[in-house]
Amino acid sequence: MNAKLRLLTVLSLAALASACGKNDDNKAETTAAPAPAPETSLAQQAAPAPEPVPPQAAPAPEPVPPQPAPEPAAEAAPAFDINSIPVTDKDIGEFPFFTPPEGHRYVSGHGNKLNENTSLKNFTRYYYPVSSESLYPVEGKTLKVTIYNEERKSTSNPDVLVIRRNYENAITAAGGVKVFDGKPNYSKTYGALSSEDRSLYGPNDTTDGRQIYVIRKQDAEVWFDITCSAASCYFAVTQKGEMKQTVGNVSASEMKQALDKVGHIALYINFDIDKASIRPESQGTVEEIAKLLETYPDLKIRIEGHTDDTGGAAHNATLSENRASSVYGAMLARGFSQDRLEAKGFGMTKPIADNGTEEGRAKNRRVEIVKTSG
Repeated sequence: MNAKLRLLTVLSLAALASACGKNDDNKAETTAAPAPAPETSLAQQAAPAPEPVPPQAAPAPEPVPPQPAPEPAAEAAPAFDINSIPVTDKDIGEFPFFTPPEGHRYVSGHGNKLNENTSLKNFTRYYYPVSSESLYPVEGKTLKVTIYNEERKSTSNPDVLVIRRNYENAITAAGGVKVFDGKPNYSKTYGALSSEDRSLYGPNDTTDGRQIYVIRKQDAEVWFDITCSAASCYFAVTQKGEMKQTVGNVSASEMKQALDKVGHIALYINFDIDKASIRPESQGTVEEIAKLLETYPDLKIRIEGHTDDTGGAAHNATLSENRASSVYGAMLARGFSQDRLEAKGFGMTKPIADNGTEEGRAKNRRVEIVKTSG
């Protein structure tokens, strides 16, 4: 009995050990099995591979229409040549050579600002248009007037055709030649002039234009300007000639006397128009300034530049400064120490005469020597 019991116990333990071994084998098999591959959707399995896209050819460029050939550049008008005007031997009388048309007289000004003192200058410069874009400067004796209608007692609403034709007939009969007939380009003529020269230009209110004539003789050259608008007609004439020199150089001793007496002296040194270049005719005055500094070695001076009121204030300030500097530089070039010299421009801020007249403006365009020491 006990033997059977021991046999059953041994068999039970063997069966249990056998079951445990199988369970361990199943666990090992489960751990070593690889992970299943991810499932693929039916849509992914069914989608065919995309076909390659054939390369697209670049579109052909559109043809460029032919461009018209550029127009040839306009040739520049030849410069006016006074020698192209024929010389006449006809007698043209005395200045101003022609009277106004019958029933008219010459006056200064226009509208209600008239006087009998016609604008006659023994020497000046006048700019005559010889094309719509170019001017011809003429220096000499000049008359500029407005044509007054005696019957109407006015310069307004002139008989333009009557006035123009009278002058044209008279001037051409005397051997004159019309060199321009039209309206100048304002910006290329008046607008191109320096501030100083604009006062030497003809009238600007020209709606009908200007007629310019020249009479050329063996011993004379005379220019005429007949300018008309709906408001007024103007007549100008210039007999070309040289300026009579009436002013001499102020000597060094005269400069010293003025400096000792009032402390300054005005000198009229000529410069190129709207520039600071000293003109040859004023070199004598420059030499006298140098002689003054050489004779009085203790003297120190300030060189001042002044202008009239023609043109802008800023422009005139710069111009006067540059002109004073030109005289200052001339003294340095002659060996004088800069410790004895100053230069300053005052523009139009210190006038000594009326800027309303040409004579007054001429006096205001000056260089002053001011004593600062010695």
